[in-house]
Amino acid sequence: MLKLPINTIEKAFNISIKSDYTVIGVDTASRTGICLAKSIGKHIILDYSFLDMSSKNKYHKYNTLIEYMNSNFNASAIDCVVIEETFFSRNAKAFQFLSRIGGMVYTVFYLKQVKDKQFISAVQARKTLGLPSIKKKEVVHKEFHKLIPNIKITDVDIIDAIILAINGLINKQGLLM
Repeated sequence: MLKLPINTIEKAFNISIKSDYTVIGVDTASRTGICLAKSIGKHIILDYSFLDMSSKNKYHKYNTLIEYMNSNFNASAIDCVVIEETFFSRNAKAFQFLSRIGGMVYTVFYLKQVKDKQFISAVQARKTLGLPSIKKKEVVHKEFHKLIPNIKITDVDIIDAIILAINGLINKQGLLM
């Protein structure tokens, strides 16, 4: 868990953060990165982890994800869920799996009655923060650390979850979209 001044994040990424807002960012994969980001007062608290769903049985993976999301998050304390949009490259099976995972996350939080649920591509989430948008995770990770040197995270899956969560914290009021 990290606690950072909001103005550090705002200056680094040239954004404005919503006050007293809670977001979950979910980087979908067999090893799903998750970040719970809260703006409280003058600080952002980032609580992050990953859910490793290593198994040959895809139904075990699906059930693990649903049970984890359902039991570990109190919906009344969540304002927004940002889920990584699925990207299709070459592997239809991977695309299918990731699409299902994202849909399951959406469904769990829909049933928990979280009003704001968004799908954002990794490219768009990175671009919004001024990070390299079409580079490998390792490059994005390095650039993220240059902008926010206080964060010492070695796990590339966590950085994408943090990037998604920060996107959910952005105050878009007054911006042309």
